[in-house]
Amino acid sequence: MSFCIESWQERLASALYKLEATQAPYLEKHWQCYGYPATTSFNGKDETPYPSSDVQDLYDTALRSSNQAETAYFKALRSALDPVRGILRSHPAIGSALGRVAGNDKFMVEIVNGTSLTWLTLLVVGLMERANELSDNDFETAAGELGVLLEASRTSKTINVPNGMDIGYDVLLFFGPKIERQIQVEPNLLVVPFAELLDWVDPDWIRDFLPEQMDRRDWRQIGAIMRPFHWRPHLHQMNRSGERAMQIKPRFEEEAWSFLELLAVANQTPIIPFVFIDDCIHRTAFLLLGISRNSGGRQTVGNVGKSCDPFREPPKLHQNAIEVALDAFETRRKPSYQQLAPVRRRLAEALARDGRFLLDDRILDVSQSIELMFEIKGTGIGKKIQSAMSDLLAIDSDHSDEVRKATKQFYDVRSAIVHGPSDDYRKRLMRLRGQAFRSGFNLAQQAYFKLIHERT
Repeated sequence: MSFCIESWQERLASALYKLEATQAPYLEKHWQCYGYPATTSFNGKDETPYPSSDVQDLYDTALRSSNQAETAYFKALRSALDPVRGILRSHPAIGSALGRVAGNDKFMVEIVNGTSLTWLTLLVVGLMERANELSDNDFETAAGELGVLLEASRTSKTINVPNGMDIGYDVLLFFGPKIERQIQVEPNLLVVPFAELLDWVDPDWIRDFLPEQMDRRDWRQIGAIMRPFHWRPHLHQMNRSGERAMQIKPRFEEEAWSFLELLAVANQTPIIPFVFIDDCIHRTAFLLLGISRNSGGRQTVGNVGKSCDPFREPPKLHQNAIEVALDAFETRRKPSYQQLAPVRRRLAEALARDGRFLLDDRILDVSQSIELMFEIKGTGIGKKIQSAMSDLLAIDSDHSDEVRKATKQFYDVRSAIVHGPSDDYRKRLMRLRGQAFRSGFNLAQQAYFKLIHERT
């Protein structure tokens, strides 16, 4: 007899509706005895999470009931719960994973590179919570989503899984200008606002990496550069190991970091990567398969520090900066891109400097970047750099004079920092550090992006 997934989903949804209605008075009695769950709200909106642990406790107590009084009390609940468990068991993927041991309701679920123990009532709780998230307790949708996940575990054919539940992400989170929309760097490398990842990355996973003053409801300056991958669940018996080969994904941090540095330099605003999280799976998949949601592997790669000012409007990410960064990223196979990588990194780091001597350090970063670009040695470095910068950037004689003048002033301020404000002239220069940094960075930025395209 062939298995019909549509019929299975219909029977499961119908049984879940009956179970929900039956368990309501039992839950009320449970809360009267053990206390009601805490409620939370924000701006008048109820944000109280579904009482999953209470529902699970209720199911476990009903299934363990042994004496006559308990059995009689839970008879109606068991009469509604057992059909749901039976329908779940009748799916070939679950039935095969449970095996032929009488009374067994536990099996293993493998997701990406991890395997977890689950059992039938955890799947029931997950279905209840998922339906509660949908409008009007939509058990048809919840049953349909679980059915598709289970079918995907049985075949190598292409299956349309709703809500992107079969797509995972490796993610590098960063702090910087506000990301308004998705940026496609290449087909498998995307930049998105953090808000688009809330189904894959739990905000609690990154709380420890951010300053306390950053409100999780207003994380406008958090973005993500990420690589998607497809995955499928695999169900198997407890006493058997997984039959699939471990999925090996190439690392993507180097290219992700490289693009973020380009974007920072092009936009002239700091972008600070702070944590890499791999194997992020859609939360609904964890919920429906009855396994605890985890954060994959987390690796700290930076420190946001005191860069956040919650009272300041986030810096804007300009469209022309995005285009410049994307255009430069396309040259990453060229020798010039690799040769000038230290320049890109130092300029990006200059923007993110903080501390007591941040202006001094930023100017020194820019000056070293310029010297790396032009590879100038020997004496008279200042004049040689003026000539090199003018030859590269100037469009006419008047512009050449402006470039030379701006370069000279920048290097005069740099000399005052290195050698100290020993006279009145250098003391005046020290007061121009902010202006000198902006001018010098602008020159270095233009030179860098021109050189990676033109240098052979």
